[in-house]
Formats: sequence, structure tokens, C-alpha cells
Amino acid sequence: MTVEELRGWLRTWVAQTTGLSAEEITDTKPLENFGLSSRDAVVLSGELENLLGIKLEPTVAYEYPTIAQLAERLVNGATHSLPGEAVSAPRPAALAGGDIAVIGYAGRFPGAKNVAEFWKMLVEGRPGTGPLPVGRWSEYSSDPITSEKIEQQNTDGGYIDDIASFDAEFFGLSPLEAANMDPQQRILLEVAWEALEDAGVPANQLRGTATGVYMGSTNNDYGMLITADPAEMHPYAMTGTSSAIIANRLSYAFDLRGPSLNVDTACSASLVAVNQAVKDLRVGAADVALAGGVNILASPHASIGFSELGVTSPTSAIHAFSDDADGIVRADAAGVLVLKRLEDAERDGDTIAAVIKGSAVNSDGHSNGLTAPNPDAQVDVLERAYADAGIRPQDVDYVEAHGTGTILGDPIEATALGRVLGPGRHAATPTLLGSAKTNIGHSESAAGVVGLIKVIEGMRHGVIPPNINYAGPNRYIDFDAEHLEVVEDPREWPEYSGQKIAGVSGFGFGGTNAHVVLTDYRGLTHQAAPQVAVGEGQPVALPVSGLLPSRRATAAADLAEYIEAENPNLLSLARTLARRNHGRSRAVVMASSSEEAIKRLRQVSEGTVSVGIAAADSPSVHGPVFMYSGFGSQHRKMAKDMIEMSPLFKERLVELDALVQRESGWSILELVHDDSQTYNTETAQVAITGIQIALTDLLATFGVRPAGVIGMSMGEIGAAYASGGISAEDAMLIACHRARLMGEGEASLPDDQQGAMAVVELSAEEIDALPGNIEPAVYTGPGMTTVGGPREEVLALVEKLDGEGKFARALNVKAAGHTSAVDPLLGELYAEIAGIEARPLHTTLFSSVDRGKAYRPGTVLHDEDYWIRMTRHSVYLQDATESAFDAGHTQIVEISPNPIALMGLMSTAFAAGKADAQLLYSLKRKVDPTESLLDLLAKLYAAGVPVDYTKVFGSGALVAAPSTHFRRQRFWTNARPSAGISGLPGARVTLPEGAVAFSTNADQAPSALAILEAAAEAVSPGAQIAASEEHADLPAKGEVTTIVRRTLGGLSVAVHYVDGATTKLIAEGFASTLNLAAPAATPEPSLPQAVTAPQFADPEVGVDAVRWDPEKESVEERLALIVSESMGYDVSDLPRELPLIDLGLDSLMGMRIKNRVENDFQIPPLQVQALRDASLADVITMVEEAVAEQTDPAAPATGAAHTADAHTAPFALTESDDTTPDASTVSAKGGADELRGDNSGEEHESVGVAPRDASERMVFGTWATFTGKAAAGVTSALPQVSDEVAEKIAERLTERAGIEVTAQQVQEAEALENLADLVREGLETEVEGNIRVLREADGPAVFMFHPAGGTTVVYQPLTRRLPADVAVYGVERLEGSLEDRAAAYIEDILHYARGRKVVLGGWSFGGALAYEVAYQLQERAARGEDTAEVAFIALLDTTQPAHPAPKTLEETKARWGRYAAFAKKTYGLDFEPPYEMLETVGEDALMAMLAEFLSSTDASEHGLSAGVLEHQRASFVDNQILGSLDMGRWASVSVPVILFRSERMHDGAIELEPAYAEINPDGGWGVIVKDLEIVQLPGDHLAVPDEPAIGIVGKHMEDWIEEKIRK
Repeated sequence: MTVEELRGWLRTWVAQTTGLSAEEITDTKPLENFGLSSRDAVVLSGELENLLGIKLEPTVAYEYPTIAQLAERLVNGATHSLPGEAVSAPRPAALAGGDIAVIGYAGRFPGAKNVAEFWKMLVEGRPGTGPLPVGRWSEYSSDPITSEKIEQQNTDGGYIDDIASFDAEFFGLSPLEAANMDPQQRILLEVAWEALEDAGVPANQLRGTATGVYMGSTNNDYGMLITADPAEMHPYAMTGTSSAIIANRLSYAFDLRGPSLNVDTACSASLVAVNQAVKDLRVGAADVALAGGVNILASPHASIGFSELGVTSPTSAIHAFSDDADGIVRADAAGVLVLKRLEDAERDGDTIAAVIKGSAVNSDGHSNGLTAPNPDAQVDVLERAYADAGIRPQDVDYVEAHGTGTILGDPIEATALGRVLGPGRHAATPTLLGSAKTNIGHSESAAGVVGLIKVIEGMRHGVIPPNINYAGPNRYIDFDAEHLEVVEDPREWPEYSGQKIAGVSGFGFGGTNAHVVLTDYRGLTHQAAPQVAVGEGQPVALPVSGLLPSRRATAAADLAEYIEAENPNLLSLARTLARRNHGRSRAVVMASSSEEAIKRLRQVSEGTVSVGIAAADSPSVHGPVFMYSGFGSQHRKMAKDMIEMSPLFKERLVELDALVQRESGWSILELVHDDSQTYNTETAQVAITGIQIALTDLLATFGVRPAGVIGMSMGEIGAAYASGGISAEDAMLIACHRARLMGEGEASLPDDQQGAMAVVELSAEEIDALPGNIEPAVYTGPGMTTVGGPREEVLALVEKLDGEGKFARALNVKAAGHTSAVDPLLGELYAEIAGIEARPLHTTLFSSVDRGKAYRPGTVLHDEDYWIRMTRHSVYLQDATESAFDAGHTQIVEISPNPIALMGLMSTAFAAGKADAQLLYSLKRKVDPTESLLDLLAKLYAAGVPVDYTKVFGSGALVAAPSTHFRRQRFWTNARPSAGISGLPGARVTLPEGAVAFSTNADQAPSALAILEAAAEAVSPGAQIAASEEHADLPAKGEVTTIVRRTLGGLSVAVHYVDGATTKLIAEGFASTLNLAAPAATPEPSLPQAVTAPQFADPEVGVDAVRWDPEKESVEERLALIVSESMGYDVSDLPRELPLIDLGLDSLMGMRIKNRVENDFQIPPLQVQALRDASLADVITMVEEAVAEQTDPAAPATGAAHTADAHTAPFALTESDDTTPDASTVSAKGGADELRGDNSGEEHESVGVAPRDASERMVFGTWATFTGKAAAGVTSALPQVSDEVAEKIAERLTERAGIEVTAQQVQEAEALENLADLVREGLETEVEGNIRVLREADGPAVFMFHPAGGTTVVYQPLTRRLPADVAVYGVERLEGSLEDRAAAYIEDILHYARGRKVVLGGWSFGGALAYEVAYQLQERAARGEDTAEVAFIALLDTTQPAHPAPKTLEETKARWGRYAAFAKKTYGLDFEPPYEMLETVGEDALMAMLAEFLSSTDASEHGLSAGVLEHQRASFVDNQILGSLDMGRWASVSVPVILFRSERMHDGAIELEPAYAEINPDGGWGVIVKDLEIVQLPGDHLAVPDEPAIGIVGKHMEDWIEEKIRK
């Protein structure tokens, strides 16, 4: 048959098969253009075989896609290349060179939450595919067309169990943004984090580095879902659903500065992403790469389409290379690899899982249709990949194939593999084939990285998993001829070439092909030596951290459990933890044994700090200052232990010793090792300098570098080196000659001319006034000055001062340094050091040579003149230290062989008001250097210094320590395509008691929150959900009933799932309906000076809105709400029959209940004592009687009169009310914290420790409800309960906390606090960095700053009072001065402000923070820096006393007597202030002592939690700042201010600070504020953040927002 005859036959066959006319068929068009399917092409090959009598590949029609090309091939035979085709040139083996190491990986797969589970599935030959999960695509159930298609079509696939849950807080995302983010972005964030953990690369160490992100993704299902419902579209969705952002999201979250690319080539996307990462690593565009892909089926459209086209397997499984192959099954998956250049990974000591030798990407070009594969292109991509890898194709052991299980795709792929990998093979060495798609389905854009992870795991285990669903060889593949074999059972990896070699293929349906070549790793990585002593009994440091203290606590608890269960080698564990991310809230546990580690980790998890633990909740704003002390720190064995312990220290000291031998002719190392020699003036100074430089470099190796340096006398040399001012060579030169000259000078003096030095308790003025020749040498600190002069005069001065009772101590020296005695040697010193090179500083130097000078980076100053001044002039150490404190530094580290300057630094710290400064040392005589270094590093690490513990402990074995514990919550859009949510809340029924019920089908609602919102709107238009809690997931189907009840200020809404005869609470919420009346017009006072008679706003504004209405609720409902809010219980946890005192009622709670009851019910005053002795049921009876008595027709007038009286003294106590000081246990202003309740009377002794937080109150109330009796206290031993009662308690706690609690745990709990610890995690409200998002919204932004020692949870009532579109952010507590804290907050405020005008405010101490932030924002604007416009400042009772307490010693002693009594009464702690110290060290030192006492005390010994003690410590610190404010600093702030004033300070504060009994009406603000409005509030200071006062605050702030922002 000729070519032309065959062409005619082919045209006829195509016409008959497609139904087209012969005229429509041409010889040069691809066969696919005529409508031929892949199955038609296979049939054609069979008929051609019969026609021509030759054997043909079933893919021949794809290799030669036109009639002309096919006829030519079949008649004239195959040619190497067709006319016009490009011929691939042979490639050198090392083209573009460079192997790439895979150092970590992670993934999420259908049926497997992680790589370990995935491998187990693979090797066991199990599928992860199955039917559509319940709830998936339920958003489309209200769309009749889509829902019908979902029912009709095959939707089986590989589905990840939970694609909606995500730890938004961990990645700094608001709930609103998280809900508008594609789950592909969310899942990749978590998987990338897990991959970095697996790699041992701390994410925080990658910030700002050239780390590239290369991600493959195709689907935009979530974006289609959101855009299908315009009502739910939010601006966050623009980035949240953009495919371009998928890689960018990771780069942004981790602050990665390398290339950031999203790759969309469909099914080959993740392999193409890896290929690009490889190329960028090779050329240096990136140093580390995160590469992978994600595929999440969040919408049904593509799956429906594939099913309708017949692409989906009718058997719901992929049968790759099997004769029964019948189509694909779609799948979710995500995977990320961490890549580095091999040489870099080896240098860094990384664990190398596999090596990528090469890769290639090409296109099918103009194949037999846009989506049709091109066999030649597949051959080409394989040849390119193996050429790039430098690997012979016949050496390949295994190929993880694209293997989609299609009748034509598999033969085309197999044929290409045979053409490239088959030649040169024997029957015993076939290329092994498999595909993970047979297990989990086709994960499309993630399929390539899934295959890579499978191969890497196979190499690691030495096993190739089976290719499941394999019924026998595909009839269109000649496996023998192609030298291919499908792996049917788990098989040992063959290693044909002596090592494991594999390839992974991926082919995009648009024609982009990719292949990656891998081998196992058989080299050696760099093994770093430990720099501290390691081995049996040696201490290790275990760093634990988290974004927040609560996350750090969880990490510590997980680690303790792991050690207890697995008993790992502690050194290996330390090395592993060193390679983890180091979060914001840090702790380090030092331990020498597993038992010690477990004990201390559990202390960290409980918030306790003790010996062997360093911890800080947030990093210091400023870094540490290194202080290089002078002569005197030497000792006989200095450096000996360090040389034996640290190879790097020894290596550096050897280098420095060579310089000393050259300059001075003697050896430091000989002196160190020869115990018979002693140090003299010359050798000691030189050796100290060498040790200081070696220590500096060793600490730098650990990642510890100073933020500033100070030199003391000869320590200026080490400081100059550390700051970059001179080289090590010049430093040793200066030290050698200076020390030699001083030693020679000292030795040359006869006995009668020798000098002396002494430390004396004299001021500079007193020294100047001394007769004779005594001169000041070193100003160490207040009361600590070193003087020098003739020996007789100095010794006489010491004797005289000692007789006067003053401190004086002579030093063991024979000359007087830094005095005129050194003048004779200055000329020679200048000559010896001439020619040294002064370099620009890279670190700030706080000079003790040039008094009060701080030299910034870039300054050049260390010339010869500087060193002459350093030698001759006095040492101004106190001034340099004060400069460092003024710059904000709170950590000073003495770099020396032994600390000698810490006492002077401590005196300066107390005098400078920095009593909380940390004064640390590097080494100490008679302390093991391992212990001292680990202790130093721990304290620096906790404060935020980037300590690299991998360098400390060196290389070695690692362990499988617990990974990051994500706290996932459900985030999903409310979008409802087509029908939307118009059917919500469902059919309405009004119940007899006035409640309203709705019934609907679960599949009509996108979420429980949507039902809550719709129900609230239906009952009360305009009502807004103010708070909600979901107890269970909304079911995909079934009946849902919603109950709405009217309650105080709004609606209580509960959603129940009806399951047969039972119901289950799904969610509940509170909807606010408050709409406060407009306030009366208030004239603005003009306040050029202090205000004495302000115009007060109407105190009744907004109060009516929260008073009891008998038409809407019963007395019992309102009272239960009042008592529960005041005592911190949930209403449902509050037993009605038990005395309130047994539930932990204290005086403060009693006063809050009394005030609320009188206000809300408008009844005559109650007695607090009556409340204490009553149960809730008793109080209900009392109030009902009081309400019933007001039935007389004049009641309204009486009520009005009472209101007027209340205005005069609304909450005045009756004579019998107990207001004695011991009835109230509160800290100073704004720091209320009732700890124990009243414990003065015997009748209260059984109460023990009352509940102290929400978790303890919930557990306390639950126990009382089901046992019928209150527990003695939360720390008291519990009695045994029956199994039935324990089961009921467990069920209740599980329901309330959302965390499973078992009856066994209830039975085993020794005290209620143990149960509270179990449920606390479910109840905690977390914080994003320094900001607590109280409510996210797009309207004006309000920032409320924390009160003294407290959190911003206190502003939740205010949040409910402000309009729903006002965003409210709580600014949480940091350590440091007012100025430092405000500076640290600025960036967070600018981030959350997003260009909006802001309102700054705060209660008590929070108001001062708000004002300082306003001041700093104004200063930034003046400097032209980014800032935010402040609309106004809201001060919630931020005041100062009218007559501040005098700053006298008598007043100070009296104040501390009051604080001691407070500590005794509140904590039961005996703290006797050492009054005699007040005269010497001052009040600041005493405050630091108290803080240290509280922070180091074991809380459990006093029946207290560590959190309570920390709250009180923080309150003391904050109130000290508040009490010493200088408002004049803020006089330039030109922002309107609204001041809300309570009627008086609360009794507890007045008890501690009597000066607060009298406060001017303007609180002291009138002197500096020009635009000031004052609003009077009812009640005392503690009543401000609660109703009814907060209603007035909210209304006035709303009005000001309208006036100053919206208009």
C-alpha cells in the first residue's frame, strides 16, 4: 500500500467514525480536530495492525497526529525525527551543575494527616480515597442545579478530612481575614511550617534571608465560592483567593526575601515549582527554597465536569498501568520540600533526606490537541532531566510515574520511559514503576510533590511501596520490550548502580511536562564540636517558646510528657529543640536529668519560675550591653576550664597568644597551664584582654552580639574590639604595651613611693574636697568611687572612713592608675601604639573615657589620643552605665574571667530607677563554665536574643521531639451560591413564654453563626451578634431549631440540632439591641489652667437601656446574669442553692452585685453582708420582695426621687455594710484582683482558695451543681464521688469547654485546679502579638491600653457598647518603662490602623499609655516618619492625687508598711520590709526586692497560682510608673481629650495610697490639655469598665467618633 492509498483509507475511516463528510477531512490537520477521542485512537491502531499486518504501538496516532504524518510513518518507516522537528543536542553531564539537598519535608494527604501516616498507608497498600465527606460542598445545597448534579455524578475522591480548620492566631491573622483566605493558603502555611521543623531550620532564622518560595497550585474553588455570593464578598478575599498570593503568603508570613512564585501548569505544577527552585538555588538567586504544591477541592464544578465527560473512574479508583484502567479520581493534597545547595547543607550539618541531581521541563508543543500528550516531548524531557543530573538512564531503579490510570495516557508514558530508560538494561534490572495516585487519587497541582515525598520516604526506608489497584499489565504496553515492571508488592530497593536512583514525572494537561531525578545521600555533613561540657550528668539547656505565654506553656507540657514517656537522651533533645523555631514568649530549662527536666518544664507550663528556669513573656525592646571590666577579675585558674571545654575558645586564644608572644615575649597559655606561676600587673591585664576577646567571639558564634558596649579602665580595649573600633591585633598590641609600661613603672618605685587605690563611699564632691594628693580614679556607681594616690594617704583615708562607719576597702595594687602617677609613661605608650588603625564602629559604645558620650555606629574614635585619655583620665563607669539605661537597655553582661563590677552596676541601676535591670556575668570563679555560660545564654534567649544553641551543643543525634501544637479553629466563608441564605432562619413559631423558635434544614445554612445572625435580625431588626460560641460543628443535613429569648440589652440565641428524639446544642450567642439616647448638650470647658468646676455630663445617659424590664425578663433571669457577670461564672454554671460565699464571693464581688442590683432594679440599698450569707435563690427572693413592695401608684415618683438621690450618692453603703480594710483585697489603681475572699472570720475558714479565673469558676460551679455541695476551695483535696456523679461532671465540662474530659480524670483529680487546668485551653482568649483583637471591623479603629497589671479583656463590655462597625483592639502588657512600651506598640498600632484615624484610650494606667503613644505618634509625624492620626484620647479615670504624697523617708516607710500588710493579708506572705535599707538603697531597690520575692516564690505554697502573683507584681510595677508620671512631658500633644471620672477612688487603692482619697475634678489633666471634656460616671474607680458606667462611656465615645471621625 502506497502512502497515498493509506491516506485515502485513513480519510474514509475518520469520516465513518466521526460522521463528517469526506470533504471536511484534510491530511494536515491533527486527528483530534475531527473529534476523535483517545479511545478512538487506540481502536485505530488496532485496525491499522489488521490492515497492514504489522505490530503498532497503541499511541502511534499521538506520535504522528496527522493523516499525512501517520501514512508516511506506516509506509516508509520511522525516522529519527520528522521533517521540521528540532533535534535535541546531547547535553554535558554537569550542565548548570550543582546538586540540591532535600533537608526537610511535610505534607497532608487523603487518609493521612502527615508524612508518617502517608508512608504507612503506602507500604501497607491501603487507599485513601472514598465517598464525598459529609459537609463538603454543602454551600451549594441551596442551588438546585448544582445539588442535583452532586447527587447524580460520581464525586468519590481523595479528600483531606478537615480543610476548614486553621490556627489563624499562630500566623498573625484575624478571624475575618482567615475566613476569606483560600484553604490552600492556610494549609500551605501550616505544612510549610511543619516542613521547616522537619528540616531543623528555625523559621525565625530565615527572616530577611534569600529564601525562595515556589508553589504549584491550580484550583481557585474557594474564590469561585465567595464570588458566587456578592453579599459575602470582603476585600480580604481579593488577596485571600488570588492564586498569585499562594507563594507570596508564605513569604510574607515568614518574612522571606527570595523569589516568590506561584506556578500553574496544572498537574505538573509542583514539579515545575521544584525545577524552578533547583535552578534558582544553582545560580544563587536563593539560598534556601520552600518548594511544593497544594490542591484542595473546595467546589464541585470541576469534579462534576470530569464525571460528565467520563474522565472520572466509574470504579472510583486509579488503576495505573493496569489492564482495567478506567479513568482518574480527583484528590486533595499538599506537600512542601525544604531545599538547599548540597554543599551548603553539608556545611551547615543538615540532615539530608535525598539529593536532587537534575530536572527538566518542556512543552508538548503543537500535539494532537491542546490537552493531548506528545510522546516525543515526553522522551525529550526525560533525556534532558538525566543529562542535567549526569546520571545514566539505565541506572535508574524506580520511576514514580504520572500514572493517571487512563487507557491511552499510561501507554504513552510507558513507551517514553522505555525509549529513554530501557536501552542497556537486562531482564533482571527493569525500571520499576508505581504511582501514589493509586492510593490517594490525582492531586493535580500537588501530585508531583506527593510523588517526590513518596520516593524520598522509600529511599529512607529502603522499600518501594506497591502500586495498588493493579489487575495485570495494560494490554497496550509491552513491558518486556520496554524493560518496565510495575511494583505489585512492597519491594526492597534494588540499587542497580550501588545507590538508590529514582525519577518522578508530572505532565500538565496543557502540555507542560516535568521530570525530577533523585538519589539517596551517602556523604558526610560537617560535624561541629560542642562548646560546653557534654556527657553524663552535665547540664543541658532546653529552649521552649511560643507566640504567647499560653503556647509556650503548652509546648513545655508537651515536652514534659514526651520526656516522661520516651526518656530520650537529653543532649539529643537539646540539639533537636535548638533547631526549632524560637517564638516571642520564651523559656529555657536547664537540667542534668530527665526528672529535673520534667519537673522544671511542668513549672514552665504552670507559669512558675524557679532555679534552673529563665523565662520572659515578651522580648526586650533593646538588646544586651556588654560591659568589659578592668583589672581585678583575674584569678589563678582563669580560662583553664574554658580551654579544655570549648575548641573555638581555645582556637581563638591560641591566635591571640601568638600576638602576645610576638609583642611581649611571653605566653598567656603557658601561664594558664602552669599553676606554679601567678599573674602580675602586666600578665593579668594582657590575659584578661585576650580572654575578653575570645569570649566575645565565642558568644558571637552562638548568635549573641551586643547592642551596645561599655569599657571599664583596661576593659575599654575589649569594648573597642567588640564595637568594631579596632582589630584584635591592635587590641592586643595596646594591651601588651600599656600593661608592660604600668608593670615596669610599678616595679621601679621604691616602697616609700608606691601608690595605692581604694574603693570608698564618697561622692565626687567629697573626694575633691579631700586634702593631700588623693585623686578620683574610677566612678563605679553611687557611693562607690575608686581613688588613688600615695600609699600612706590612701590607707589613712580608708582607716578614717572605716571609723566613721562608711564603706572603704583598699585594693591589692602598688600603683595608682588613672591618676597623675601614670603621667611619666604616657609618651612611651603613645610611641608604642602609633600607627594603630581606628575603624568605624558597628556597635554603639557608651564611653567611660569621654564622660557622658555615646558613640553611634559609623563613628571613628579609637586613635592614639583616645588610649592616652583612657590610661590617664578617670573612668566614668557610672555615667556610661546611666547612658545605657537611658537608651533603654535593661540587660548588662560583664565580660570577664570573674565579675567585679556588678555591685557598682547595681547601685547605678537603683539610682537610675532601673531596679528591674538584669546584671549578668559570663564567667565566674569557682563556677563551672558550662553552668555559667548556659545560664547567661538562657537569660539572653528569654529576653529575645537570637541564641543559636546548635553551635553550643554541636552536632549529634536528634530525637523525634513534639512538634508545634496548632490550635485550630474553623474558618469558612458564609457565601451561599445561588439561593444565598435567604431561607434563614427558617419557619417561625412564637412560644407561650414569649420566646421565638425557628426551624430549618442544616444544609440551608453555611454556618451556625449565619443562623444566629439571621434569627437575631428576624426577631429584632438591627440586632447585632455581640458574642457567640460554637459547641459543635453544624451537621451537613438534618433539622435545626433556633430559640431566641429576650434578655438584658438584647437577645439570647441558641441553635440546636434535632436528632430524633434528642437535641444537641450547636451554638449560642448574644445579640445586642441597645440604642442609647443622645446625650444632653455639654459645653466644652476652656482649660488653660487646672479645672476646679467642670461641666459634668448627665450621668444617666444610657443607664435606662440596661435597667431591668419586667416585660422582657424575670427577676431570676436578670439576677442570675448580674451575679454570673460579677463573679465570673457562666449563668449555667451557677448553682442556685449554694451560699455565694462558698462560690468564692469576696467584698469586691459583693459590692459589684449590690451596685448592679440597686441600679438595674431601682430598689433601696442592700446590705453587702446579706449578700455574702445568701444563696442565689435567697437573693432572688429578697429582690422579688423589694420589687413587689414598690406597687403603690406613686412608685414612679419614688423611683425618680431615688434616682436623684442615687445621683448624689448612688452606691453609698449603709452603716452595717462591712467596709473595713480587711474586707477588700485589691491592688492599687486599676489592678483589682480579689484573690481569696474574706478570710478574717472563722466561718470562712472552710472556703480555702476561691476560684481565681473563668476555668476555675466553671469547674467550681459544676462540682457544686452535681454534688450538691461546694468544694472547700480550688486547691483543697476533693472528696470521692460516685461514678454516676463523676460522669455527669465530665459530660458537663466537656460540653462547656469543648475539650474532652473523662469521668476517670474527674475521679483522679486531687483538687479542682487540676480539672481547671484541663478545661482552661478551651476557654482561653488569645492575643495576636501585642494586640488582642476584641472586634475586627472596617470602621474607625479604637485602641484601648491595658490597665495596671491587667489585660484588655476588661474592655469587652465597652466593645459591645460601641457601634458594630468600630474596630476595637486591646493593647496588651509589655515590660519596661512607659516610653519603651509605647515605642514597642507603635508598629502594631500602625499595622492594625491601616491608614484609619484612631482613638487611643485606657482605664487607669492604660490612659497614661494612650497619652504616651499619642505623644510618640506626634513626634514621628514631626520627623516625617509613618504615623497615625489620633482623633481623640479617651481617659477612663486616669488621674493623679490632688496632693501627692511627699517624697520623704517617713512616707516611704509608711507606704511599705501598708504594702507589707497588704501582702500578708492578700497572699498570706510574711514580707517584712527591711526599713534600714530604705536609707541606703532607696524605694526603687525595695520595689525590685518585692518583685523578685513575688516572682521567685513558689505560688502553690501559699494556695495561689503563679498567674495571680504575676498579676500583682505587674500591678506594682505599673502603678509605680503611674504614680510618678510627669504630665508636663505631654504638654505639646494637641489632641482632644475626653476624661471619664468616677466619683471616687476605690477603697483598696486608698488603703494602699491614702493620697488618692482626694483627686481634683480634672484628675490633674487641665494643666496640659486645652481641649478637655469631662464626663462624670456613677460609682468608684473599679465600677468604670462595668455597667452601668460603661454604657455612659460607650455612648460618649460613639458621639465623639461621629463628630471627630465620620463627619
